[in-house]
Amino acid sequence: MKISTKNGDGGKTKLMFGRDVSKSSIRVEAYGAIDELSATLGLARSFSAGETNSFILDIQKSLVPLMTELATDKNDFDKLAEKNIRLLGTPDLEFLEKYISQAESDGTLFEGWTQSGESSLQAALDMSRARCRFAERRIVELGESGGLARDFPIVYINRLSDLLWILAQKAALKRL
Repeated sequence: MKISTKNGDGGKTKLMFGRDVSKSSIRVEAYGAIDELSATLGLARSFSAGETNSFILDIQKSLVPLMTELATDKNDFDKLAEKNIRLLGTPDLEFLEKYISQAESDGTLFEGWTQSGESSLQAALDMSRARCRFAERRIVELGESGGLARDFPIVYINRLSDLLWILAQKAALKRL
């Protein structure tokens, strides 16, 4: 596979299934924001160990099908199923919600507002949360423009931002 094709030199890129689109389109902004989120999660993961490291990696892996969906024009959405391309679904959302419920059940997550920088892990998780909220705004904008085939990406990314806040709080409280 050739990486440097020079096809994007004119400011265009190809979506899944070959549609050309401007690199400044809201669709490219949306899946690009998810890519940025994954990169910041990678930074957070580099400061973590054990179960936390594995958990963050699982989240990063979930972002690949999300980017795939966002990089697919609404009119080509059915082609994802035809090609057996995995999409996020209820089990992925339940994975996030299970962790959120467990973390909330101990009742000690919020002990006042903290500032990023309590630890490298907490700062990187806070950065990830902020990138997640940015991605959420881009996905909502794509949805408002009629560009989403389904609302699930909005629900998933909203829940993920909640989870990232919880992880950052736990890291600040030295519970990760």
